[in-house]
Order: sequence, then structure tokens, then C-alpha cells
Amino acid sequence: MARRDTEISKAMSHALRHAPDSYGLTLGADGSVPLNTLVDGLRGAGVEVDPDDVRRVVVQSDKQRFALEGDRIRAQYGHSTEERIVKRAITPQPVLWHATSPEAAAAILRDGLLPMGRQYAHLTTDRDLALQAGRRKSAHPVLLRVDAASASAAGIEFVEGHDRVTLALTVPAAYIGAVPH
Repeated sequence: MARRDTEISKAMSHALRHAPDSYGLTLGADGSVPLNTLVDGLRGAGVEVDPDDVRRVVVQSDKQRFALEGDRIRAQYGHSTEERIVKRAITPQPVLWHATSPEAAAAILRDGLLPMGRQYAHLTTDRDLALQAGRRKSAHPVLLRVDAASASAAGIEFVEGHDRVTLALTVPAAYIGAVPH
């Protein structure tokens, strides 16, 4: 992604995931806002952007952070706003992955996977994507395997993120184990 598009993507993430009020935005229950309202909010914050720029960032994002549906846009995951974003419950893939620092992994294996500063804990169907995310926390992340099938059967709710990201309010430690990578 070009440097300008990376800057636009970061501003979009901040506006749609963390600080909508700072951009004059009010998120819908699903976390969406009208595309033109987002563009106006970003411009008001000093970001040079137009609707075509936003559409390009959505399409070219390898992490699929955003969804554009009709004239509305939303972040698909990663929210830290106080108002919980409503997500559709799903039956997860049988095995999900999460990678993090050795220190955080020790806490997860003891206490379970928690959302921390986000609304949901993030898991992925893609082992390599988990390791990529984990490398942001540590040069040598610990790869955690989540028995999502058993957790779901026990009543743990999983919700949609996108095709490679699955979200949960929490996953108890009993369903999580460290694996070599």
C-alpha cells in the first residue's frame, strides 16, 4: 500500500475503531457511518481524502480492516469504543489461532484470552496471519491454538470479524494451548 494510503488507512482506523467523536462521527449499532460523513470527518481532522481514496484503501487492504456496504463504511474489528459494536454470532472454524509475546501468552494460558483494550479478543483461521500479528508484540511470539469447536459447544460465543478473523468476548484457558511453530 502506498504511503499516502497507509496514512489514510490509519486515520480511518482511528476514526472508525477508536475515536469517532474526534471526527464528528456517530457510529451505528454495527459500527458503520455514511461514507461521505467519514470523508468529511477525516477532512475536518486535516486528512486530504475523497470517497475514491477511501474505496481504494478498503479494496487494497490486505488485512480487510474495513467493509463498504452501499453508502456505509465500517471497521470490521479492533474497536475500543465504549459502546459495543453489534456483531453477528457465528459457528467458528474448529481451530483458531492467536499469537502474542511470551509474557502475554503465559497470562492467556492461565486466565484465558480476553479483549484487553478492545471490545473483542481477536483470533484467526490463518496460522501465518496469527504469527504476523504476534510479531508486532514480540520478535519470538508464542503461537496459541484455540479449540474453538469445543469452546463453542460449551457455549462460548464467537462473532464475525471477516473471513480470516473471528472475534470472542473471552475464551477460557481450558480451550487454549501453546504449539511449536
